[in-house]
Amino acid sequence: TENGLDGVAAAPKPYPAASARRVLTMERLRGVAMVDLEGIRKFSDEPEMTLVSALNVWSLSVQRCDFFHADVHAGNLLVLEDGRVGFLDFGIVGRMPAKVSAAVDALSVALAEGDARGMARALISMGATVDEVDEASFAKDIQKLLVRLGNAAVDVVEEAAERGTATVDEAQIQDIVLDIAQVAGNNGLKLPREFGLLIKQALYFDRYQKLLAPDLDMASDPRIASLGGSGKGAAPAAGKAPTDVVDAELV
Repeated sequence: TENGLDGVAAAPKPYPAASARRVLTMERLRGVAMVDLEGIRKFSDEPEMTLVSALNVWSLSVQRCDFFHADVHAGNLLVLEDGRVGFLDFGIVGRMPAKVSAAVDALSVALAEGDARGMARALISMGATVDEVDEASFAKDIQKLLVRLGNAAVDVVEEAAERGTATVDEAQIQDIVLDIAQVAGNNGLKLPREFGLLIKQALYFDRYQKLLAPDLDMASDPRIASLGGSGKGAAPAAGKAPTDVVDAELV
């Protein structure tokens, strides 16, 4: 409520009286999946703002809440019949320590500028190192990984153009997360588990962006709140254009 986002997002209301120790009864939310472009257009006049709203709600939860939703695949995000975004299934959540938060801010700036060396520096600042990390070599490996991400994004755009919808390949998402961990490990760096959770969710949103708003630059658009909490971006106005994993590991 304090962020002005209750008019653009929703989560199912629980019904304790109808629940038990092993059964949780919740409100049913009606809508379409975040990858159903044609369905989204029935409930939202501006799919791009729908995406911005969803991303802001999630980003602000990372910044300001005790935990954030750490499983935003297409089955857990709906565009509701009233235009809001519905967040389902909080079975996997995460927390962001201050050290990771500051590094994510620096990483976001470097990503927006296409600065692989800056990205390497930010990742080094958040991870645990055994020996001194060669920043230049790490940056080259990051650049190669960015090329792979770009190629995967092209596949999503082409599928969306042909079918009006797109699939988000969870196996591919997981492979990319593993690749990031491997690149870091090969350079003597172990990234914190919280960063792995963040990256996986960011990759989901990257796929949604390619489908719903292919011209949107999520790294630099002033409407989008930053993950780390630097204050970049503003919460969208309410309206029809939309709302601790204790054992999670990066690998």
